[in-house]
Amino acid sequence: MTIDNFDWEYNLKLIRAGIGTKIGPEFFQACTQYLAQILQIKYALIAEILDTDPPKAKVLAFWSEKGFLPNFEYDLEGTPSSTLYEADVKIYPHSIQELFPEDIHLLNLQAEGYLGIPIIDSHGKKIGHIAGLDTKPLKNSYQEQEYILKIFAARSAAEIERMSAEKALKQQNIYLQETIKKLKKTQSQLIHAEKMSGLGQMVAGVAHEINNPLNFISGNLNHCHNYTKDLLDLIHLFQQKFPNLPADIQEKIEEIELDYVEKDLPSLLGSMILGVNRISEIVKSLRTFSRLDEAKIKLIDIHAGINSTLLILQARLKNQPFEIQVIKNYNQLPFINCYASALNQVLINIINNAIDALEKKFYQNKFTEEQPTICITTKKLENNWMGIYISDNGLGIEEKNHSKIFDPFFTTKPVGKGTGLGLSISYQIIVEQHKGRIKCISSPEKGSEFVIEIPISSVEPFQNYQI
Repeated sequence: MTIDNFDWEYNLKLIRAGIGTKIGPEFFQACTQYLAQILQIKYALIAEILDTDPPKAKVLAFWSEKGFLPNFEYDLEGTPSSTLYEADVKIYPHSIQELFPEDIHLLNLQAEGYLGIPIIDSHGKKIGHIAGLDTKPLKNSYQEQEYILKIFAARSAAEIERMSAEKALKQQNIYLQETIKKLKKTQSQLIHAEKMSGLGQMVAGVAHEINNPLNFISGNLNHCHNYTKDLLDLIHLFQQKFPNLPADIQEKIEEIELDYVEKDLPSLLGSMILGVNRISEIVKSLRTFSRLDEAKIKLIDIHAGINSTLLILQARLKNQPFEIQVIKNYNQLPFINCYASALNQVLINIINNAIDALEKKFYQNKFTEEQPTICITTKKLENNWMGIYISDNGLGIEEKNHSKIFDPFFTTKPVGKGTGLGLSISYQIIVEQHKGRIKCISSPEKGSEFVIEIPISSVEPFQNYQI
């Protein structure tokens, strides 16, 4: 088949079969591949226009006669594709490099001929383009090429709009989820006692629900390993007893790459075991954080509570563009008698504030050589007390605000970033619930240190208790 002798029915069937059921990246790849084959050109690409200044195009798929090339972004100015946004179809039969000498991609592809069409959405907006290039001049009859380009452009427009709608929906869902989280956080601060109980039930319930399938998976991994081993042993036995296997069986062995499967299975199972162990650690940390399966007042290991809080906040601690270093100076402590869930809330409030201060400082000073750091120290004090000291090298607190930081609704954060209840609630938990003391030592631009000191009661040896 040639362009001069174009079989419309055959090619339309080819198009429908090739791209009719595909979506996303597979759709765009199929489009470019079939477009190049039908028009008998060397290169075909589909690109989406980005909302940038100057305008750029993002390649969604790029086919060459040897396969797909990597996607990339490029400036539209000075390229033949830029002319598509002034007309419906553009065809440059030859000398494309001479016409657009600034386009280095034309030189790299050794392009001689070019044809393209804009992609227009349902609102009449041009959102991308389809282009074809060849290393030899194009033929002089372009009716068929234009028809094919319009078919692909219409289908591509629908797919880009579908993907944009899907992306917008996901972003909206993310926004709604973030809004829900903020509302839940505000609610937990305003009605702390009730919300902490509900939060504890939710966390413990999630941990329990995760734990059930986790135990099922973990319990069956060993069986999976044994069954796999037995099946492989059986295969080896067959191979020993019947070395001259029938051709169809031998072909199947080669098709499934039996030798590779046998070597890869232990690594595969090992990865699954590591994943199960990781989930188990997270479940344990959630249970430690909620403390719902323990009495309201309980002898606990304070270090386990700190570690579980750090795990909950791990995503923020490792947030880009910088990673916050956490230094733990734990000294030997007995178990302490306390409200475990409430004490965890104090830890998460203070460490969250430290992360906020570090993010603000190190975002403003992107090129500083100082490492953002949170240091957590624990020690046993005289008169049967213990201390927790949480310091950071963040922005610090101005002296005029030192006397207000534990006041309800006082905050130095922008509107929408804080309610001024976290430290107020923390003060109530430490001073009123635990009969302890809490204070903040801070200097502007040098950081802050929160000092938490709690009396120890009913001290028991550490090794006699397990969580």
